[in-house]
Amino acid sequence: MKEVYPGIFLIKEKGTSGAIKPPENIYVLAGSDGIIFDAGYGTKKAIKHLITELKKIEEIYKEQNEEFKLTRIIVSHCHPDHFSGLKRIREALGIKISLTKKSAEIIKDKKSFIKSFETDAYKDYMRVRKNITRRIINVLRNVGSRLFYQRIYGVSYIDDPEEILDENEDIIINGEVWQIFPSPGHAIDHISLYNKEKGILFSGDNILRSITTWLGPPNCDISEYIKSIEMIQNLPNLKLILAAHGSPIENPKERIAEILTHRKEREKQVLYIIYENSDNGISPKDIIKAIYPKDSRFLHQVARGWIVLTLKMLEEKNLIKRQDTKKKIIFFPINKD
Repeated sequence: MKEVYPGIFLIKEKGTSGAIKPPENIYVLAGSDGIIFDAGYGTKKAIKHLITELKKIEEIYKEQNEEFKLTRIIVSHCHPDHFSGLKRIREALGIKISLTKKSAEIIKDKKSFIKSFETDAYKDYMRVRKNITRRIINVLRNVGSRLFYQRIYGVSYIDDPEEILDENEDIIINGEVWQIFPSPGHAIDHISLYNKEKGILFSGDNILRSITTWLGPPNCDISEYIKSIEMIQNLPNLKLILAAHGSPIENPKERIAEILTHRKEREKQVLYIIYENSDNGISPKDIIKAIYPKDSRFLHQVARGWIVLTLKMLEEKNLIKRQDTKKKIIFFPINKD
């Protein structure tokens, strides 16, 4: 537990399995009407750690003769490392769960969550074999993913949130006005929380200090992500970003500029490769190999997300066109005079 700003505490949950279950930041806005921002993992070990750290914060406030009371918990978006702890935290602390309508719809039950999070969103860009083996693999993958979410993240679903928030809404936290606003791209339901007076932004997964935000199907969109980052860039008085992973970002304008530059460079990189193969066209799989020629198959699987979304964006900009063949989908540049 660390006080990253007066009255704002960061509780870090340890991760395992590398990128599959990364360390997660849970924030506590302490006071007489405090909130928890993001729920982290829902395993018994994770909840026990959270409660222990909350008791430490409570002791600090008792020593200062100040009131410490948590009333609500809000999540930035409904990826498993952000919402899994909701039910157990509510049970342990007796606080309200506050969700936007989109988030509430995604995690109301297992069926809705699996539907939103596990669709075959690559099929329009990467040819998928339709045979018995592939169907069996898909069935096993769906069954395995259900067990995976439960065992690794401690996922539990919420069909009875106490409060539905508007995506654009001012809320009062400890007597201060905080603005909730939609910031989709990494997730369709992603929201951010901002206090203009303090210049503090809770960015969820959208802006991280030293790594790039994961972008890939099913519910990511690079165009929307860029719009969200540009909107955050224009926030008045932005001084500090508290991200869902990693340490606080004390140079927000510089970091945002780095992210936007990185996305532009990636777009140019994919477009350049397509132009280099303009005679015969090139498939997404071969684009991945061109960008990551010596890397592992696992990295190729991870990278195909942002590459597929970049192809989608370039199509929408009318910069490339596709040709479907029986074996694969290939892309050509659209030459403009």
